[in-house]
Amino acid sequence: MSVGWIRPVSGLAASQIVMDDRIAQAEAPPGLYRLDRNWHCDRIWLQVRNVLGIPAPRVYGWSSSTDNPVRAEYILMERSGGVELGKIWHDMPWEERLEVIRTLVGYEKAFVSANLPMHGSLYYAKDLPSPSPSQFLDSVNSIDKGETFVVGPTTNRAFFDQGRGSVEVNRGPWPSLNEFVHSRAARELACIDKFSSYPGQQGLFSGPNQYHPTRALKVEVLGDYLKVATQILPTDANLSKPTLWHSDLHSDNIFVDPSQPTRILNIIDWQAVNVSPLFLQARHPSLIEFEGPIPEGFEPIILPDGFDDMSEETQHQAKNLRAAQSLYKLYEILILRRCPEIAHALHFRDTLPGQITGLASSIFSDGEPILKGMLIQLQDEWATCVRSSIPCPLSFTPEDRTQQKRLEASWSEGVELMHEILTEVGAYQGWDGWVNHNNYPVYKERLARCRENFLDRYAKTEEERSQWIQAWPFEDKTHSPTSL
Repeated sequence: MSVGWIRPVSGLAASQIVMDDRIAQAEAPPGLYRLDRNWHCDRIWLQVRNVLGIPAPRVYGWSSSTDNPVRAEYILMERSGGVELGKIWHDMPWEERLEVIRTLVGYEKAFVSANLPMHGSLYYAKDLPSPSPSQFLDSVNSIDKGETFVVGPTTNRAFFDQGRGSVEVNRGPWPSLNEFVHSRAARELACIDKFSSYPGQQGLFSGPNQYHPTRALKVEVLGDYLKVATQILPTDANLSKPTLWHSDLHSDNIFVDPSQPTRILNIIDWQAVNVSPLFLQARHPSLIEFEGPIPEGFEPIILPDGFDDMSEETQHQAKNLRAAQSLYKLYEILILRRCPEIAHALHFRDTLPGQITGLASSIFSDGEPILKGMLIQLQDEWATCVRSSIPCPLSFTPEDRTQQKRLEASWSEGVELMHEILTEVGAYQGWDGWVNHNNYPVYKERLARCRENFLDRYAKTEEERSQWIQAWPFEDKTHSPTSL
């Protein structure tokens, strides 16, 4: 039987699409439909389905090497039944939406309940050369030790995306939290040392009179971070326990029974799932995120003043915002009641130490002026954030503070420019700029027109026009960042 139903997926890189085309010529059992390069998903799915009781597709076959007829790593799994939740979510009654959220909270509680020995990713014991006894999971009771789960090197995208996979760094597993956070910083420093460009920047930088990212500032900021990295970690061991987490629970990754929409049949897209500290893993499900203010506390959420005098369209928008805010807050209430560890981890993420720890892991790409500002704030609030009995190792001069404010303002202007461009182009940004094959010519032409409009608006001279063209970040390319 031909596996012609495996098709290029909107947003995948060209190399992945070619791989899909190859696999389409192979033979496979019926019922399979999805291909994934991250072959460790086989272990993840078995763990979450068989041990944690979370619905995930069954895996029928996989290869962790390119030594096969397909000449690529792959996974073949069962086709998910039902429909994507996103197709019916907005038509579901309030009570049914809340029931779905209750189910997701139950899954997240199961994640936290798993006893995982260290940080990294799940493997079969037989797939690692010599796993130590401390790497084995207590929750798996198998006679065949080769089929038991162990924690091995991480497959976290943060260690591979945007050129990071080409640097030689410690990818775990990490027995301690201190080793884990130091490895993240060492990875960023290794990338800064190896590459001369910085992929994944949030703003349009390096144009005339703009913010210019520099290696010197990135290294300096990471050096300051390492002075405090272990001192700002949570003191509650429950917040840093090794935890599995699905970080992309949006409505198209959740399949439900259309005749009973509160019944979740499958959750897909596990390829980036890894074992990391809870306070870095926990996040609100993408399903309940929304544009707009998040209310403080847990008071009932009411419609705005003057609601009765608003237009019908404005009233509709106000009701939708209230519904989104209410669902968001109900999720937080459920988490607080059923798994306070997650609630406390979400709170810690929002604290200054939590924000610093999170941002420090992406400085190779971006954010060094922001992180420096946070470190300056940490020095000012050291006694509150850490302990007054511990001397603060940071020391920023008035000149450092003035320079940081200037750089952050310049950086923010670049972020606003990028937002302006992406809004004008109108392409979905969730796949790093990849668009549907059929829409490619349309967006390519739209981007070219946007570029000319931008140059006409912002280039005052021919020299500035040349500088803006040099700084323009959008182009078709599949290679890694330019190597020194």
